[in-house]
Amino acid sequence: QHLAQEAVFEFNVLAAKAKLYPFQQGFLTLYPTSDDPALLTYSVVSVNVKKIRVVLFQADLERDYIDSSFSGRSRHQISHDGPKTPEKYIKVGKVVKDYWLEVDVPLDQPTEVKIPIAEALEFPDELIGNVIVWIDWEGSSEYEHISSWIQVTKIAATATGDTDQTFVWVHNLKDGKPVQNASITTYAYATKKKNSEIAQVSDEEGLIHYNKIAADSISFVRKGNDCVFFSIYDAYDGLPQNLALIFNDRGLYKPKETVSIKGWVRRLSKGIGASRPFPQLSSPKGLVLDAKVNDGRYIEFHSTKVTLSENGSFSLQFDLPDNVNLGNGFVTFATADHSFSFTNQFKIQEFRTPEFNSSVSASVDPKITESSTIVTASAKYYAGGALDGAQANWNINAEGSYFSPSGYPGFTFSSSNQPSINSSASLSGRTDADGEHKAKINFFGQSTPPRPVTVTATCNIIDLNNQQISSSTSFVVHPSRLYVGVHLDSTFVIEGQQLPLSVVVSDVEGKPQFNSKIELEIFQLIQKRKSVQRKSVYQKEIIVPEFHADADDDSKPLGHRIEGIVLETGGSFELIAKIRDEKSLLNQASKTFWVSGVVSTPRGPPQVHTQNLELILDKTLYEVDQTAKIFVQPPFTPCQGVWSLYSASFIERHSFTIAENSTHVIEVPILKEYSPVVRISVDVVGSQPPLKGPQELVIPASAHGVASIEISAVRNKLKVISVPESTKVQPGAETSVSITVRDFEDKPVADSEVTLIVVDEAVLSLTGHSIGDPFDTFLSRMSFQSFNPSRADSRGSLFVLSWDQIALEREEVASDGLRSRSRSAGGRGGGRGGGRGGFSSLGKSATKKRKSSSSNESMMMMMDDCDDEDDGDRCCDDDEKTEIAIRSNFNPLAVFSPDAKTDAEGKVTINFKMPDNLTSYRVWTITAKGNLFGRHETSISAQLPLMIRPSAPRFLNFADKAFISVVLQSQTEKELQVKVGFRTNSNLQTQQNHRGFLVNLPPLKRTSLLFPVEAVEVGTARCQWAASSSIGFSDAAEVKFPIWTPCTSEAFATYGEIDDGETKAIIQPVLNPKDKVFAQFGGLEVNLSSTTLSSLTDCFLYLWECSFDMVESAASRALSIVALQDVLKSFNVKKLPSNQRMFEMVQNFLDNLSKWQYPNGGFGYYPGRNSQSRSYVSTFVGFTLSRVIAKAEANGYSVPKDVVSKLLGYFANSYENDLNLDHITTPIIRDQCLIFAAYVQNELGSSAGVEKAARIYRERKNEGLSMESLGWLLQTFHGKDAYKEDSASIVRFLANRVNETAETANFITSFSDAKLASSAQILVLHSDRKTDGILLDALLVTDPKNPLITKIVKGLLAHKKKGKWHNSQENIFILLALDRFFRVLESTPPDFSGKLWLDDLYLGDHSFKGFSTDVAKFFVPMQHVVYSSSSSSDGSSSSSGEGQAPDVRNLVVFKDGNAGRLYYRLGLTYAPRDLKLKAMSNGFVVERTFKSADPKDPDAVQRQPDGSWKIKKNATVSVKLTLSNSSRRYHAALIDKIAGGFEVMNPALSITGPLPKSEEEPQAVEPVRGGFRGRGGYGGGSQPSYPAFRSIRYCIWNPRWYEHQNLRDERVEAFASYLYEGVHKYEYFCRATTLGQFHVPPATAEEVYSPEVFGRSESTFIEIVN
Repeated sequence: QHLAQEAVFEFNVLAAKAKLYPFQQGFLTLYPTSDDPALLTYSVVSVNVKKIRVVLFQADLERDYIDSSFSGRSRHQISHDGPKTPEKYIKVGKVVKDYWLEVDVPLDQPTEVKIPIAEALEFPDELIGNVIVWIDWEGSSEYEHISSWIQVTKIAATATGDTDQTFVWVHNLKDGKPVQNASITTYAYATKKKNSEIAQVSDEEGLIHYNKIAADSISFVRKGNDCVFFSIYDAYDGLPQNLALIFNDRGLYKPKETVSIKGWVRRLSKGIGASRPFPQLSSPKGLVLDAKVNDGRYIEFHSTKVTLSENGSFSLQFDLPDNVNLGNGFVTFATADHSFSFTNQFKIQEFRTPEFNSSVSASVDPKITESSTIVTASAKYYAGGALDGAQANWNINAEGSYFSPSGYPGFTFSSSNQPSINSSASLSGRTDADGEHKAKINFFGQSTPPRPVTVTATCNIIDLNNQQISSSTSFVVHPSRLYVGVHLDSTFVIEGQQLPLSVVVSDVEGKPQFNSKIELEIFQLIQKRKSVQRKSVYQKEIIVPEFHADADDDSKPLGHRIEGIVLETGGSFELIAKIRDEKSLLNQASKTFWVSGVVSTPRGPPQVHTQNLELILDKTLYEVDQTAKIFVQPPFTPCQGVWSLYSASFIERHSFTIAENSTHVIEVPILKEYSPVVRISVDVVGSQPPLKGPQELVIPASAHGVASIEISAVRNKLKVISVPESTKVQPGAETSVSITVRDFEDKPVADSEVTLIVVDEAVLSLTGHSIGDPFDTFLSRMSFQSFNPSRADSRGSLFVLSWDQIALEREEVASDGLRSRSRSAGGRGGGRGGGRGGFSSLGKSATKKRKSSSSNESMMMMMDDCDDEDDGDRCCDDDEKTEIAIRSNFNPLAVFSPDAKTDAEGKVTINFKMPDNLTSYRVWTITAKGNLFGRHETSISAQLPLMIRPSAPRFLNFADKAFISVVLQSQTEKELQVKVGFRTNSNLQTQQNHRGFLVNLPPLKRTSLLFPVEAVEVGTARCQWAASSSIGFSDAAEVKFPIWTPCTSEAFATYGEIDDGETKAIIQPVLNPKDKVFAQFGGLEVNLSSTTLSSLTDCFLYLWECSFDMVESAASRALSIVALQDVLKSFNVKKLPSNQRMFEMVQNFLDNLSKWQYPNGGFGYYPGRNSQSRSYVSTFVGFTLSRVIAKAEANGYSVPKDVVSKLLGYFANSYENDLNLDHITTPIIRDQCLIFAAYVQNELGSSAGVEKAARIYRERKNEGLSMESLGWLLQTFHGKDAYKEDSASIVRFLANRVNETAETANFITSFSDAKLASSAQILVLHSDRKTDGILLDALLVTDPKNPLITKIVKGLLAHKKKGKWHNSQENIFILLALDRFFRVLESTPPDFSGKLWLDDLYLGDHSFKGFSTDVAKFFVPMQHVVYSSSSSSDGSSSSSGEGQAPDVRNLVVFKDGNAGRLYYRLGLTYAPRDLKLKAMSNGFVVERTFKSADPKDPDAVQRQPDGSWKIKKNATVSVKLTLSNSSRRYHAALIDKIAGGFEVMNPALSITGPLPKSEEEPQAVEPVRGGFRGRGGYGGGSQPSYPAFRSIRYCIWNPRWYEHQNLRDERVEAFASYLYEGVHKYEYFCRATTLGQFHVPPATAEEVYSPEVFGRSESTFIEIVN
């Protein structure tokens, strides 16, 4: 919109606020730079203040300082009542002068006001003393004033101390000369009382040495009337310090593998007597450590104790559980008092062990744009031999970077506005005969402005069997051969002053370049409304001359000073320096700075800080008896100095003098006690060059530096030589390693403890695992430098006037020309004191950094393939058989020998048997004896002349068809004719014509063979390959992998019984599924028993096998054993754990309770105290304890009494608070929780909650309480006369709330009412079946003859699905009730036989005599259900239907005998031939898609018209899961079972390489380390996440919806304990590695505690093709 005509507006601009600003306030030290008292002043800055009140107090430093507010220890309180007076703030000293000062200041012009203070000094003639200045002004607010304590002194004191002594150096403030006969007095801050008098006075060097008196003290040093102070705090010596080298054998493990750990421990402490200044190592023998093993979720799964040996060592081995969480595991070793604690980490992953390694290298010459370089990828088998003809896929990525030549601190070599650079290129080829592939990368083009680029070259090598390994290298490509650096002493410059600029020119290697031409240009940055306008204000070309910092200094030049640049206008500016090399390639650097438009008095120097003192040693490492020379180059001369030598405490201390324009060399003789390091501290004091002005003012100066003198500790290093019996051995061979240990003098070392580890190099390559040298650990110079002396300096408050300290409240001109009042960012400026003002420009505000306005030409790269090569052909088969040893032991660890000892000759030989791997083994030898340490490393290669390498899939699903790749490799120089044979067990089916090959193998070559197989039976597939050559070379290998149940496998079971006193037959029709199912899978299962408990087998196994690591699940498992342990001992159930395992399960649960219990006595959802205690979980644990205690004596359980007592305390003190934290506020549910807690307390022997439960019942009545509450109340009131009427009322009410039929019964609950929140129901884990179980148990306790009991039992049994109820809570409470039912009602000893027929086929019988829990099991394979006995045994059907069984089969169960009950279970397991499952949603919607992750080959993954997928071999596949839920869910698990031909890309393994980028989800996050919910989450720990998983942010503070994930061989898992409603995305990447046709089960999601809340995607079918 345009104005129709010009418009004029008038507005008023207000003056700046009237205010005073201090240059600095608080405690200040001034040096009287002149004998004229008039020059001794305190200055403030006035802005529009014309009338100032000044109050001067005279103070005594030693008497008044501690009690003043300036010390920070004053006990006086400041009251703001009444008028503002100086006495309110200044409580010490006496008022000498109180007056108003009128000043003439220009409007809005900051003006310095000097206030004389000399007349208030206690010793004005000597110009020394202490003055407190209090300043107010006209128009100030109630809280505005300025106050400062000003100390005027001529001396200074520098103090250093260790834990035993203190050194004080007293010197003249003006020139640093020592002050003799100065005394010292100390006071305790806490009591304000003087400590015992120190008799020492400073000697001729100005030094005072005294024993340490007390911590937290203040010391006053006095010389005549002059006095200064310092406060020195405790020194930290860091001793004693525990050091440990703890290592495991390989760093990476699969579930079920064994972790082997070895450790050495030493204690570093101060010496005794004359050795006290030096740390000493010792072995803490006999120390007992608790070892606790945790997975990545901080869940402890193993614990033990280890005791340190005489040599301070220990070893430990433990097995990883099968279902352990993947990620980082760790072992914590700690003493009981936690005075010693160390952690050893290891990784847990599921992975394929690589067979070869690869590397990428680049030429070492500097890379410059407009040039090229060669990168080389090399691949070799670990067992020897190059990968010739392997596919090499290159990906080259270039990104903008930063680079500064070394040796120029403080200089800027880059532009402030760096362009974005991101370029990539790719190339494919094949390796040559040496296993190498070379690529040429050309670099051309420059960005604007020029910028260095980091290039990452990644090569993915693919072997003949589709195994892939990535490796990479990175290097910098420079825009030019020259770099220009700029340095500004300050980025804030006063208008009209010279710009403090230095420049330097360097090549890429850091060598200075002289006589180079630089183009300098300065732009003023003018902020417009939406952009920044650049206006050139200065241009000049300069030649950088040759220069050095000092003629005697070999260090880099400090830069060439540019003179004569003066800017007359304030504002924001950008300096740009440009340089071109001999090829005219441009490079540049820039710096932004500001110029103030304020006219003011010339700036003085900044406040006097201690400067850095450079100490240069003549050597980097010294030997004993040598002399170290330390070159001291002070920043000012002349000066006085003091140096101190220290280790664990001070060793010696000396003073020295440096003449004007001179340096100094300190010489330190090296003693053996100094090893491995001592440190030297040097202080110098003097004065800076005087300031030019009306008078020359001398400014005091000081500098401090520390250097480490490193001494060789070679005397502590053992010479270790480990020699394998042979460096090349056959797999499975017996071999040995001979080890020799000798000392520094080459003498044998007897009884040295030796650890030998021989481990597969291929596994080590996955994480880069290595074992450190104990010499470096225990003689680390860092450990021996733990002592840091305390230091204090009275110069810390030394002040010289500087305008840099001023922060003004000032009007700023906004971009639209209007004035607005703002406050500077520097600080408050005034106020009650002690603070310091900040810094702010007085001119225009700083502008935003400008964005590059030009489009940058990214660095381009072109790649040239250097070579290419092809493979050979497949040959025919042969039926001849040769007996060959089969390799099957593929343990990556050959030997772990933790504590062998050398003999008198310092030798030991360790024998072991090699595993069957074809690989290279790393041989580590680590040894220690006392404080002597050594390490050696060598290798052993396991190989054969002819090697066969199967590369089977890690699993298959039932009915999958796959081509297993086998690589045949020759290590001989002869051409071989090789016979290859293949066989497998019945789980796999293969074609007859693919069971053998005849292969012609050229010398030193390899080839790949494919063997087609089909998974026809669930279980473990065993495959064996054998190869034999015509000249006798042979090899054979066996591989095992699981075949999982069909993705559509289904099962159901029906239950029934024949009652006591009956002889009866039951006929169960079985519909013949015929050709609708796989006849080779599943069948008819019949179980007969004489007790109800046999029908509870599925429930028990469900609870036992529950894989969720939660406290409630652990309690349920323990309860299931406790409830049924009397009868489970006789169970004959498949997969039933042993009695010992069941006992250990319960006892481990009891032992873990103390670890899981929170300080308040409660328990949380997860082990490890990683969240908060939860009300229901705590009550359920108490319920479990009550049941365990009841059977503890009979079964030998040890119940922790302290856990019980703390839990009872929790109920009394914290329970109701946790109900609030759990948001349980609905009255009916809250009452249920309180009543359940009262029941549990009653069962644990405390009646504290009974009366509270009774009050709730009498207030709410039956109708106001849940059915579960009534069940708990029945048992709580049982046997108590005071509650008989209440109990009777409850029973009557329950009888009226039963839904009863002729056979079954169940109770009608009220939790379905819409008024009750579902989230509250979930928090108490409610369900209808659980309620029935609780009420059944209550009736069995209170009224065992109630006729409803049997019907309720039948109703519960009828509601089982697939042999169990919905969740763990339902199963456990019903299980407990049915256990009681068995004990109460099934008391008749059985005496009968159970007999079975299928039609006329007699299946068998079983006799039941006496009370027994025997279960008779009968299994009819599906092929006998589908076909008659005359049909084919392999289950195949013919088109004619020959051998087909009738459409309906009759299963007959006959009870022959009267006494006892016969219970039967009829189950059918089957897999429909239609392996496609439709998606299903019941609370979750799950969708899954596949897509090519290679943008250059989007057709590598194609969906077919029938919904199946066709994928190219070696394609990288993006698997994207979408999980939707319309309401909040608790304890959600997302599980995706992958295809058998896929392998998940796991970035936790170094060979995986970079993950593809997600085009569809740019906001997706790569791994969030350590964090769960809100970047922290449960455990607060460092649970790593894998960038293979990408998740979409659904809230700003939470980058992912899941808390933990596992990358397993056959599935990917993600878990969330709390899942917001919405759409949650999840992505991971796979490689298609195995040719074939694969069934992919659905991706599923469920609530752990409510499996009926679930969802699944559709199953699908994938074909991987060449």
